[in-house]
Amino acid sequence: MTKREMIFNAGAKLFAERAYDSVGIRDIAGEVGVNSAMLSYYFGGKVGLLREIFSRYSSLSLAQLKLSLDESSDHYELCEISVRRLLVDARSNRDIYLVGLREFNRGAEELKDLVAEMREKSWEIFSANLDRLGIKGVRDEKVKDVTFTAVMSMIFSDYLLGGGAFIDNDENIEIYIQVIAEVLKYGMPRFWG
Repeated sequence: MTKREMIFNAGAKLFAERAYDSVGIRDIAGEVGVNSAMLSYYFGGKVGLLREIFSRYSSLSLAQLKLSLDESSDHYELCEISVRRLLVDARSNRDIYLVGLREFNRGAEELKDLVAEMREKSWEIFSANLDRLGIKGVRDEKVKDVTFTAVMSMIFSDYLLGGGAFIDNDENIEIYIQVIAEVLKYGMPRFWG
């Protein structure tokens, strides 16, 4: 592993554990055992590292969305496949997903362009498949960002609210995937009745 990769991984780990604002350059450098100037050399500083982590999160999750859409024949199948794909990928890239998910709605000025780009690309990928999947009624510009945020928040609610107790547990992950997919497909009344 290169020093750049080591710094990237250390930054993702520390940002995931503590949050971006509570981690300093020296913390990251100390985690890797390098001079703090290396962070500036490879990433242009702490903000550059955060942007790189968020870009990786965006690339990973958008790739899973695209694959899910390609494999789905209707919106019910899309719910099942996308939840599974995103959660399996998140388990393999836990720190990157945790940082990305937290930063997505934080409103940080240093990420506004990347967040806007991710929203735009996800809607572009999704909307290209609406007719094929028989999905209607989500073309309203006013609700597209809210819809994306709500769906991602539901899928990753265990990471965002529970610290990963279900997602990271090999025994519980299948139950978690099924519950989230069912809620996305049919809504909460399915579980209440």
